[in-house]
Amino acid sequence: MERVGIIANPGKPIIQSLIPWLLQWLEEKVMKPSLTDSLAESIDDDRLRDHCRVVESEPMVVKEVDWVIAIGGDGTLLKTARLVGGSDIPILGVNTGTLGFMMQTTPDELIVALDHIVQGAYFLDTRLVLQAHVNGGRGSVGGLGKIYSALNDIVIDKGAICRVIEMTLLVNGEYVNTVIGDGLIISTPTGSTAYSLASGGPIVVPELEAMILSPICPHSLSNRAMVLSSHDRVALEVRADHPDLMLTIDGQESVLIQPGDCIELWRAPYTIKLIRYPGRSFYDVLRTKLKWGER
Repeated sequence: MERVGIIANPGKPIIQSLIPWLLQWLEEKVMKPSLTDSLAESIDDDRLRDHCRVVESEPMVVKEVDWVIAIGGDGTLLKTARLVGGSDIPILGVNTGTLGFMMQTTPDELIVALDHIVQGAYFLDTRLVLQAHVNGGRGSVGGLGKIYSALNDIVIDKGAICRVIEMTLLVNGEYVNTVIGDGLIISTPTGSTAYSLASGGPIVVPELEAMILSPICPHSLSNRAMVLSSHDRVALEVRADHPDLMLTIDGQESVLIQPGDCIELWRAPYTIKLIRYPGRSFYDVLRTKLKWGER
């Protein structure tokens, strides 16, 4: 029996009707759903509830499952990716948010996606993950800080004070440039359509193995977005005349960093697998979300 994890925001109105329908479908296909007790509260049918594996927390939902359904916006998928980590568990994204660049389907088309999965007529998109640690700051332990992982991006930001910061950029140990501005976004191709795009960075197809560096409000016209190889190792030495700068990982986690800290970034040794079915491509999503071709 296949085991399917379900991650969703119980506060979304559509969840109240979608979850019982989804559980009924999974039961008919002899699949065992795993979900949190807060999600299970939307189930009025005791028989359906008994068929589920109900757990206390979302990290437990993705334990010992074959694949995961993430229902919400891109933030829900990013959270699910963090929960899945390097386990290679595939994720099907169901968009109930606004943009949903990473989501494969919608509630109205969910049955189509599920039928493709049952028939084995789907692909697994392999998405690169970035990792980083902070040397010399509060997160540092014995010279090596906690390792942070991001499917979308890692952002160095000036914090609450409206003063610029300086970031010395080194690639594979070689000095490249000093970026002066409000911060810097280091994104994966998956994250190229997120904060990086809003800051003037390029759209990069997810299949490319690359890192995109996009300055935030740079104080020099010569500071432009750069696309590096995913095999490069990046180091950023941060200088500022005020404390409490911010390092943000996928918009999910924020860490205070200090002037003088060095943030090192590299490609993670694992990838995230996103379920995609025929007829839904990256370019289809771009046309829909960015309204390309409309007059």
